Amino acid sequence: MNGALVILVFGFPAVFVSLLVSVIGVLKEKYWLVIIGAVLFLPFSYYLNGASGNQGFALLLPLFQMISAAAVREKNKLWAWLSLAPSFLISLWVVIVVLFFQIR
Repeated sequence: MNGALVILVFGFPAVFVSLLVSVIGVLKEKYWLVIIGAVLFLPFSYYLNGASGNQGFALLLPLFQMISAAAVREKNKLWAWLSLAPSFLISLWVVIVVLFFQIR
C-alpha cells in the first residue's frame, strides 16, 4: 500500500491530474484551480529535479503554473496557455523517455 501511495503522489497519475486541473482552470477562468494544479505538480517536479540535466529547471515548473494562474486572474488566456506549455512539454518528454528508451 505504501508503494502505491508513493506512485500516486510522485508518479505520472499526479502529473496527469495536475495538468488536467490546470487546463480546466484556464478554460473556466478559475485561477485557484491552476494553483491547485501547481501544488499537485510540485512532488513530481521535485522528483524530476534529481534527473541528470534537469537540476534547477524542474523546480521552476510549478512556478510557471503559478504564472499561469496570475495570467488567468488578469484575464489573459494567451499568457496562461504559454505558461502551462513547459509543464506539458516536460511531461511529454518523460512519457517519450519511458516508452521508447530501454536500458540494456
